[in-house]
Amino acid sequence: MSRKGENIFHRKDGRWEVRYIKDRLIDGKYRYGYVYGKTYLEVKKKRNDILLNLERIKKESRNCKYTFNYYIDLWLNSIKFMVKKSTYAHYHSIVKNHIAKELGEIKISCLSSGIIESFINKKFESGRIDHKGGLSNKTVRDIVVVLRQILSYANININFKLPKLKKKQINILSKEEQKKLEQKIIELNTSYSIGILVSLYTGMRLGEICALKWENIDLKRKTIYVSNTMIRIQNIDEQNKAKTKVIIDQPKTEYSKREIPVNSFIYNILKDMYKENYEQKYFLTNSLRYIEPRTYYNKYKEIIKQAEISSYGFHALRHTFATRCIEVGMDPKTLSEILGHSDVKVTLSLYVHPSSQLKGKYIEMLTPIIKQKNISSK
Repeated sequence: MSRKGENIFHRKDGRWEVRYIKDRLIDGKYRYGYVYGKTYLEVKKKRNDILLNLERIKKESRNCKYTFNYYIDLWLNSIKFMVKKSTYAHYHSIVKNHIAKELGEIKISCLSSGIIESFINKKFESGRIDHKGGLSNKTVRDIVVVLRQILSYANININFKLPKLKKKQINILSKEEQKKLEQKIIELNTSYSIGILVSLYTGMRLGEICALKWENIDLKRKTIYVSNTMIRIQNIDEQNKAKTKVIIDQPKTEYSKREIPVNSFIYNILKDMYKENYEQKYFLTNSLRYIEPRTYYNKYKEIIKQAEISSYGFHALRHTFATRCIEVGMDPKTLSEILGHSDVKVTLSLYVHPSSQLKGKYIEMLTPIIKQKNISSK
């Protein structure tokens, strides 16, 4: 039963429900909100309070003549010298390719949660710059992070919901594939191939292995110090014709600066590779010239192909390392520090993928509380 003209309904479960117009979407359609309560008067009061608040926000917004681009530019200028160059270039790219392009010309008075949610959904469906499909969960999350920062900086209070994200399937090498890869690496016996092996047994990222110098390897302590990473970023200097440039910078977080012990297998290989006066040279090239991540990734793919295994991304080496550590009994806290995570939950949720055999092994370790003979006597 409903109250005529008020969109207030008495539900079958005994509660009262009221529907109201929250805002209008990009396509002109209305987006509705719903409020529930125990009595008719309760939901009506809730609805009226919400509508009054929405009207207040609209009135405040109408006094603002600026478009969203105005605040985007202010925010970019405010963080330019407060974040790392790579971080700023990443934020600048997100703003240029996504946020400013689709939301920038909208007046603040017209910007709403419905418009933002439509924008986010569109990114999932067809957000790629080359128009060949939707963006990944991570890329959309990055866009949302930047969007929230801009809104917060501008003191614009717009609450919006994110669609439920699908958990990405993370691949790791099987033990047979890992064996074939290691055999090919030893057979080639080049600094490029050994770099893959080091990543497989330390969990180092692509940019970290490219930035690694011999001075970061302590053979006496059997330790690798991760203190830098290499990345190619967009060149936002308009006077420079190059679209991108390579920079060597500190890792993305303080936790990423870390010491990684190496086992005897890797240690013996590193000891055989080392020569005098290598300290200032890059590990992958054994020279003062580096190999950038994109070029090294291509060499990695060539070696993967030669090993005749599936075409895994370089980050699969890190996932595989984490999984092997768990399989041999390493505790998640220790693994978290080796991987350079700020929270052990990240390690458990993203990088640890126990195999069916390992799960069965742990289950088999459970012993019955009652005696075995009592079970068999029945």
